[in-house]
Formats: sequence, structure tokens, C-alpha cells
Amino acid sequence: MNVYMHIQELMRSHYEALVSFSKKKYGKESLLGLVTLVFMVGGYHGFRWYQKRKDVQAFAGLIEISKSYDQALTKMKEQKSLPADEQKENPWEDTQLLLEAIASSNSGSSLAPFFGIYQAQLALLVDGDYEKSCKLMEKAVRKLPKTSPYYEMFNIKRIKMLLDNPQESVRAQALEELDHIGKQKSNYYAPEALSLLAQYHAYHGNMTQAIDAWKLLAQEDHSEKSLIGNPFVTQAQETLKSLTITW
Repeated sequence: MNVYMHIQELMRSHYEALVSFSKKKYGKESLLGLVTLVFMVGGYHGFRWYQKRKDVQAFAGLIEISKSYDQALTKMKEQKSLPADEQKENPWEDTQLLLEAIASSNSGSSLAPFFGIYQAQLALLVDGDYEKSCKLMEKAVRKLPKTSPYYEMFNIKRIKMLLDNPQESVRAQALEELDHIGKQKSNYYAPEALSLLAQYHAYHGNMTQAIDAWKLLAQEDHSEKSLIGNPFVTQAQETLKSLTITW
């Protein structure tokens, strides 16, 4: 009982102090500002806790999808070895349903773009829907922060898909992006971008542009920074040698 009375008295004294403070000049404004600050700080920490919790759930979901994807891929390969009339089972059905459910429940997570990347992959691999796959990949990469260590990797994948687009204007834009990435010395994917650029031009008979890209790539040997030379650089050097072109 004494403890209860003590708490009650303490609360009364705090309340009286706040009322007294609010009667002073600018007291109400200061009190309002203090209350607002408390709510802002509390809201910020609450949001961070909520976001962290969502990300943990999303990460667990990604692991489930990854396992399901690998299992479905194995089943698909096994089915291809069977006669056509025995290939009745859809090995991707469970993975598609699981991905749809997990992606929907984790749409607010910072890991949401990775679900979109899986959806893009399945749209192309399972449904053969190139246009849908491109849209999903575009949306997913756009949601990834450019500071993410995965951004450039999936951005290159997105550009690769655009190189198969039937519209020339889309392919031309993709080539410009590859050229831009290829000239970024600090970009880990610059050699791959230049290699793609050269291969595309060579395939379409634009040998002048292809050789220019191979020359630029051949000069970017990063072997001093790693134990082995970059395979894209080595390939470019060998291609130029076969064409008896110096760089």
C-alpha cells in the first residue's frame, strides 16, 4: 500500500510540475515540442525494430524459395530425360505458389526486390514470357539501392535481357548502358559489360565497334590486383591476337 501511495504521489508531483511549466511564457510550445520529439524518437526506433523484424522474416522466406527453386530445377532436368508422354508433372508449381505467398507477405521489406528477381526468372524459365520477365526485372532492379552490393550484378542481368528485345531502340539503349558501365574503372562488372558489348557487335557484323570494345577491354588487365587474370580480359586479348590486331 505504501508503494502504491508513493507512486501515486510521484505521478501527481510530475503532473503538477508539467502544468506549472506550461503556464510559463512559451511553456506550452516547449512542452508540445518535447512531446513531439519523444513521439518522433519513439516512432523512429519502433520503425527500425519493425523493419528489422520484417527483413529477418523476408530473409527466411528467401532461403525457402531458394531451396524450392533448386529442387524444382532438379526435377525439371530429371523430367527432360523422360519420354514426352511421361512429362506430366509441373515441377515449378509449388515454387510459384510459395514465391507468390512469400513475396506478397514481405512486400514492405528491404529485401522485396529479390522476390521480384525470382519472379522475373520464373516468368522466363517456366512461362516463357519474355516481356513479363523484363518488366519484373526492371521493377526489381529499380527498387534496389545503387549502394547495394547486388545492384550492379542484377543490373547487368537486366541489360542482358534487354539485348534480346525485338525493338531496336531498346537494344540501342542497352548498348549505351553497357558502354557507360564499361568505362567505369572502379566498377567490378566493367569487363563483363565491355565483353557483352563486343560480342553483341561482332554477332551483328559491326566489327569496328566490336574491335574497339575488345581493345578497351584488353588494356584493362587487373591481374596485378588478383591472383588470376580477369577471364573477360584474357578472352578479349586472345580474340584480338586471332585477328592479328594489337592493342
